[in-house]
Amino acid sequence: MIRLYILVEGQTEEEFVKHTLQPHLLHHGVDARVIVVATRRDRAGRKHRGGGRWSHWKRDLEVIARQQHASDVRITTLFDLYGLPKDFPQPTDLPRTTDTRVVAECLEEVMAEAIGDSQDRLIPYLQRHEFEALVLAALDHLEAVIDRPDQLRGLAALRREIGDQSPEDIDDSPLTAPSKRLHRLVPGYQKTLHGTTAVNAAGISRLREACPRFSQWVGRLESLGGTLGVDPGR
Repeated sequence: MIRLYILVEGQTEEEFVKHTLQPHLLHHGVDARVIVVATRRDRAGRKHRGGGRWSHWKRDLEVIARQQHASDVRITTLFDLYGLPKDFPQPTDLPRTTDTRVVAECLEEVMAEAIGDSQDRLIPYLQRHEFEALVLAALDHLEAVIDRPDQLRGLAALRREIGDQSPEDIDDSPLTAPSKRLHRLVPGYQKTLHGTTAVNAAGISRLREACPRFSQWVGRLESLGGTLGVDPGR
């Protein structure tokens, strides 16, 4: 069975992988294991996790690649395209385009080159535009975990504002990115509480239906285990 290490930015992504993506991939013969990027250690030696700079992400990817060098190991990432760290490597030939699908693909190639795993085991992935795109794909389930009248009114306003746009097409402006819209329109919205619960409740099928680029990534991870499903109870 393929062992897949998924390096993520924070707690919300960690919970999503553990509760939704990991069980899904296990049915496809892929043993997924999530790691939150480590940013620093305090004086007691305790790790502080989440966020950080590109240098932290690169360090952790290199450590995983070095320590997990078996041929049945693969490595992937779940980072946001929106708000990339300032020290993220910028290629000189970055396409001059507003199409963030093209930009994300280019930057994923940069990530792979920067890590340089000789076995080509790294599958870099940047979420377009951020994890909250998945929350926008799960608004029915978000409605089930909020109950204040002002929150419900805000959710209705969010639905009107988005209209029929695909969640992954919601732009990455500092004012209108998915996370900014949620915080602006749904009072008291918490990514680690409401966002995680809604996305996990929606399930992989719904998220893939609404988010094509995310779906391509999941499909590629599924393919690592071959075509035969695996019963996780065995």
